[in-house]
Formats: sequence, structure tokens, C-alpha cells
Amino acid sequence: MVAQTSHSQPLRLPIRTTAINNPMTEPSHIPKHATACPDCDMLLQTAQSNHHLEGRCPRCKAVLWHAAKHTDTISFAAAISGLILFYPAITLPILKLSMVGQRGSNSLLGGIYRMWLENEQVLAVLIMLCSLVAPLIHLLLTAVVCFSIRLNHYPRHFPLWLKYKVWMQGWNMLEVYAMGIIVAYVKVMHDGEVSVSGGTYCLSALLLCIILCSQYFHEEQAWQHWEQNKPA
Repeated sequence: MVAQTSHSQPLRLPIRTTAINNPMTEPSHIPKHATACPDCDMLLQTAQSNHHLEGRCPRCKAVLWHAAKHTDTISFAAAISGLILFYPAITLPILKLSMVGQRGSNSLLGGIYRMWLENEQVLAVLIMLCSLVAPLIHLLLTAVVCFSIRLNHYPRHFPLWLKYKVWMQGWNMLEVYAMGIIVAYVKVMHDGEVSVSGGTYCLSALLLCIILCSQYFHEEQAWQHWEQNKPA
């Protein structure tokens, strides 16, 4: 339903557009009739515009549709890179500590196992779900969805993959674990010798890949691809 004025005429509001010089990729679909701002819920009547322009809400400046970008390529590359980095990021030592003649190191997977042995099963399971399971499924589904879009092949399970991908993105909290590592490093750096190990670099690169997957993947474009190419 389009908001109307007192004279029963459709409400026509100007849409702010931003020029994007990128003719090499396909833009996201621009709504033909009416759309609601995702941030302020303002109803707007839209018209076909230049595909090199980015539509924004005139009230809150939220993005209504995206201009042409290499979104699928970047998301797919980041997802594949994240899957390659995932195993070393969770198994390699993150920090090496030397204190009072004692040396030790631990990995993300080893830390979860240590919590389980110390009767912290609930915390261990929570960290495992948010720091291991959710990021892994998020990367897998991002790679599968982007690969399907690149091949222009959309199986019947494509909507389910997309829904679970978005859902897992909300449970992906690997950055919280990374912040805990930084806090631990700052707290013990004056009590002994602390050095970063290979797991730290792999974990940092994995976090970057997850951020790129979330930043450059546009859910509305994926749904539009499905609506235009879904099997009969």
C-alpha cells in the first residue's frame, strides 16, 4: 500500500541518488512501485532510475538499493579464504606465555577443551557455538550462495540456505573471543613474557574475511536473483 495525500494521490517523494562509476558489474534491482525505508519505515514511491546510482531515503539517508559493485565476487573470495584459514585459526597457538620458568601456549580449540575439563560445560558449549560452529556455517553458506549466483544456478534449497546464512551471521561472535585475547594479553604482558603466535595472525585474517562477507553481501540482491531465476 502506498501512502496517499488528502487528495487521494500517491505520495511522491524525491529519492537521493549517488553516482557510482562501475559499469563492469550488475546493479541491484530498483523497486518499481513503492518501497519502505528499512530504517525509518517511510513509504516511498520509486521510479526506474539510472543503474549507476544508489538510492537513499530522503529522511534518514538509509540505503534503499545498492549501485553496481563487485559484491558477489568479494563475498565469495572472502568466504573461500575464511574456510581455508578456519582450521589453522582454531588449532594453532594464539599466545605463548613464559612466567616464572613456566611456559605454555593455547589455541582457541584448546581453550574450549580446557573449560570443559574445568567443569565449565555451559560456557564451553556457548563459546563453541558462537566462535566455531556459527562462523563455520556462515562462511560455508556464504560461499554456497555466492557460488550459486555466479553460476546462475538456483536449487530449490537456495532460499533455505539464504535464511540460515543470515541467521548464522547474527550468532557469529568470533570477534568477542578476539577481544578477550587482547584483554588477556594486556593483563599478563607485565607479569611475564608474552608473544603472539601463528594462530593470532590466522585468527585476525579469519575475522577480516568474516567482516568482508558481512559487509559486501547484500541479502536483497540474493533474493532478487532467486525471484528472477527460481525453477518453475
